[in-house]
Amino acid sequence: MQQLDPRVVTLWRLQGVVSVFTSWVPIYLGLGWFLAGRFGFVVTVAALGTLFALLLLRALVWPALQFRAFRYAIRPHDLVVEQGVIFRQTICVPRDRIQHVDTRQGWIERALALSRLLVYTGAGLSADGSLPGLDADEAVRLRDELARGARGLDDGV
Repeated sequence: MQQLDPRVVTLWRLQGVVSVFTSWVPIYLGLGWFLAGRFGFVVTVAALGTLFALLLLRALVWPALQFRAFRYAIRPHDLVVEQGVIFRQTICVPRDRIQHVDTRQGWIERALALSRLLVYTGAGLSADGSLPGLDADEAVRLRDELARGARGLDDGV
């Protein structure tokens, strides 16, 4: 089993911090306005400050735990992805069922030279297997390898 690129921890931390500031700050402002009228300014600031600190702490600590729990393997017949800090999940995608494979980069991933590998089968519209935080060159290599399919396997036709 292989690990993701260690830079993914930085990626996940940055994404978490951006999420805290872009998603949660408007909620804090609305909630603060509502609670301040009922419980007073000091209590509201203390409660929302504690919540904000906990969310920020989660954004900074949780990615290292995710990184340690994430493993993948590309075997001759399938792709196996193991993930989950609290609840473990193992995904096995047979190579002969892979329809197409994509690589994607957001702006933070591009800045860190990382990429996501998304594996699709005929089972649905969303990716059935995902490998976030791969080195960009490694993601392209794996994409090409998986796109070639399971050579030499009987395709059932």
